Amino acid sequence: MALEQARDKARVMLGELAKGNDPTKQNQRVGVTLSQFCPLFVKDHFDKHIKPSTTRTYHSLLTTVILPALGKRRLDTITRSDVEAMMNRNSNRPTTANHALVLLKLMLDKAQQWELMPPALNACSNISKFKTQPKERYLSNEERASLISTLNQFERGQLAQQNAITLIRLLMMTGCRKNEIVMLRWDELQLDEGVLRLKDSKTGRKDVILSIDAINILQTAPNNHSEYVFPGKDGIKPIQGLQKIWERVRKTAGLDDVRIHDIRHTFASIAVSNGLPLYEVGRLLGHASMQSTQRYAHLDRSRLQESLNTFSKKLI
Repeated sequence: MALEQARDKARVMLGELAKGNDPTKQNQRVGVTLSQFCPLFVKDHFDKHIKPSTTRTYHSLLTTVILPALGKRRLDTITRSDVEAMMNRNSNRPTTANHALVLLKLMLDKAQQWELMPPALNACSNISKFKTQPKERYLSNEERASLISTLNQFERGQLAQQNAITLIRLLMMTGCRKNEIVMLRWDELQLDEGVLRLKDSKTGRKDVILSIDAINILQTAPNNHSEYVFPGKDGIKPIQGLQKIWERVRKTAGLDDVRIHDIRHTFASIAVSNGLPLYEVGRLLGHASMQSTQRYAHLDRSRLQESLNTFSKKLI
């Protein structure tokens, strides 16, 4: 069945529901496959309730994991064994498999809520996720010095867009997520108050506290005709291709295994090692809960142990 036909079929089903017709009639749901349900789910859920960045991730999960495994299966015939088989086929990329499980569960929940399949225990319920190790990479003092030197080198030699170099520096100074600075708008700058008032982020609205150095960088950012502080080469849209520029920078700096997001981890590690309480570190990072900040608790313990060692001999 073509994509447009599938979309029409799903719309007819929802239309019958809106008219008050009995949604339990078998002829209203028989033969609807996951692939056929997908366009309606995207239109009525993705586009209305999911952030664009998350939507891109979900589209990738659909096309590379979920639909190849279960796309031809009818919604009401997907079983726990089917879901476990999908997970096992992707056991070599456990984080991706776990995210696919969450998305598939959401899809089946919505199909039941919209009465496109009979109410039953969700096939994804009680399936264990793969255990994963969080990726935590912190730059040492020497590595940070190498990164700063490389950024200076790129700037002097005009080896990358100035906006890209400035953006990376700002990430180092704020601990922000990449897209929070890539998508930064002029009307979100409140430099007289020393904050960025982000209208949207992973955790919703967010205030980013700025250091004097970060304020100086933003005060000297060239004004442009874009609504974005760091536009790309066209001078209008947000900067593109930052990942490729970062790969060149990190290779030159000898930091081949360092991701852009590791700059955020490094910001947190420096804050903790300089005595900031975890609560304040979480506030600076914009964490929605202390649970997210607890990943840096071991750094706090290390700092406390170093402090203890400075006077422990006086205790005996």
